[in-house]
Amino acid sequence: MAEFTRQLLRSRVCASHIARSRRFFVTHAVPDYSKIAPTVAFSFDIDGVLLRGAQALEEGKAALKLLDQHKIPYILLTNGGGKPESARVAELSEKLGVEISEQQFVQSHTPYKRLVMSYQKVLVIGGPRSGNACRKVAQNYGFKDCVTAADIVAANPAVWPFHSFSGAELQDPTFVRPLSEAPFDAVLVFNDSRDWGTDIQIMMDVLTSKRGKLGTSTAPKREQTVPVYFSNNDLLWANEYSLPRFGQGAFRTAVEQVFEDFTGEKLSSTIIGKPFLFTFEYAHTVLKRWREHKYGYTHDLKHVYMVGDNPESDIRGGNGYGWMTLLVRTGVYRDGDKFDHSMSHVAPSTPSETLDDVLKAVKFGIDNEHKLQHLESS
Repeated sequence: MAEFTRQLLRSRVCASHIARSRRFFVTHAVPDYSKIAPTVAFSFDIDGVLLRGAQALEEGKAALKLLDQHKIPYILLTNGGGKPESARVAELSEKLGVEISEQQFVQSHTPYKRLVMSYQKVLVIGGPRSGNACRKVAQNYGFKDCVTAADIVAANPAVWPFHSFSGAELQDPTFVRPLSEAPFDAVLVFNDSRDWGTDIQIMMDVLTSKRGKLGTSTAPKREQTVPVYFSNNDLLWANEYSLPRFGQGAFRTAVEQVFEDFTGEKLSSTIIGKPFLFTFEYAHTVLKRWREHKYGYTHDLKHVYMVGDNPESDIRGGNGYGWMTLLVRTGVYRDGDKFDHSMSHVAPSTPSETLDDVLKAVKFGIDNEHKLQHLESS
């Protein structure tokens, strides 16, 4: 953290004294990208930064093209998910007009790949119904027995009589699967729930079952016997609507409160995604591998700029991992929103700099990196 503080202070000095110090940089008006590129990289949130809802932001297209042109590596690090990585990068490549590789893409549940060796049968929660997207993601990761809420409702609709599944869906063998007798090993929330009532009821049933056996209960004590993972903790996210919308963090809060009311105990859960260290460690490894694969860079990676629109996830997480953080005004954040300056939760949510959009953020980061390198060599 001391190293990050030093970088942060230096960054702010450069930003706040550009006019006063301009005489020192007259001969470096255009950054030498060949010197910057091997030692710097960017990480981008997607919703509210590169996209607004389903539409790509023009500044996002320009920012990525600028980095590709000058061989500056970057990854996309999003708390979104619900689809296979291959499908998501294909959509993003088309929308943004640049080629995005799976090797430079981390969505909220990508780190679940590390859990495959620990769990066999998992309850898969969230994501679009169409095509059983999240079940396919879990299967692609390598989980052996992937069960959805629809499978459980199809086996016994009385489990939650207020479910939203149609009769046709519950009779469709491509949508529901027969249940095995094996106990559940874990509950994995991959994406936002599309049916909170059904999902919360079934999660309670599994979490408080006897050693993961569906249809049993640890009553009267009602103990948690199965672990649960949430793939991100975003309370809010930005789409086409004029105000931010509730995300998976709101669903988690509901699950926790119901569990406490039901059992009298606090839910024990693991939360990944931004801002948590687990995800940033994973993303940093992905970034290092990508820059070497794409450009052959083996130099030390001195600085990473995290560009995001959400102070609570993008900025707090980037600060906590020691990255430089650039906040943009095109998503969740609104001028006048309060930043948390304390260290009580992961790290402060105060950015290194706040800018209008992602293109300005990239140009600021490149210019700032140029100045930092000049200061280090002087």
